[in-house]
Amino acid sequence: MRRRVRRVFVARAAALAAAAVCGLTAGCSAELGGADGTTGAGQTGGTAHAAQPGRYSGLPEPCGAVHDDTLRELLPGGDDEAYAGETDATFDSGRRVGCAWHTVTATGSHRLSVDYQRIVSYDPAVSDDDEAETEFEERAAEAGIPVTESPDADGSSAPPEDPLAPRTLDGIGHVAFLDDRLTSVDPGERRELTLTFRNANVIVTVNYVVSTNVPGAVLDSASLQQRIQTVARQLAGGFDG
Repeated sequence: MRRRVRRVFVARAAALAAAAVCGLTAGCSAELGGADGTTGAGQTGGTAHAAQPGRYSGLPEPCGAVHDDTLRELLPGGDDEAYAGETDATFDSGRRVGCAWHTVTATGSHRLSVDYQRIVSYDPAVSDDDEAETEFEERAAEAGIPVTESPDADGSSAPPEDPLAPRTLDGIGHVAFLDDRLTSVDPGERRELTLTFRNANVIVTVNYVVSTNVPGAVLDSASLQQRIQTVARQLAGGFDG
């Protein structure tokens, strides 16, 4: 009996010593053998699986993402320098990039900007794509637009009574929403349109602001929405599907 107790004690002591060595060295296996022959990962020997990385590991060049003829339509009165765009200053161009264009005429001003953000999950159990889906839905909620992504619904909700109201959109990225707001009427109208869409782990935001300094002038919301959707489709077409 004493011999059996001694053998068990020696085996346990050896296992504890091996574990201590593993804690101090980088080359030790994560599946340390126990005294009873099982692995350190549990009785079944299984290990946790990390979530998959996002589909996209880089971002496009933003100032070249919008076609030149589209820029000239959305931003009248500009010159070559205006249509070249101004790149946003970012700390990490692999994670976020953007570009802005601005023109001014005698009757008003036009500003267009695009922003790409590659979402990275810091939770090993949550994929980059899932993290991007959550962030996209939060942005939609902030704009007052409920969005539920699902294969059956194709990411869209029931259409609003007003066809020009803030709403989800089909056919742009995996899921998209549009927010159109009248922000001023003095002396003329000022409208700000924001279209946001998601492709896998990348969220793209297009912002289009048009103002007129002509008293009583009315901006055509339907036309402006068509323009910003044209830009968004071009950006979505820059991805590989």
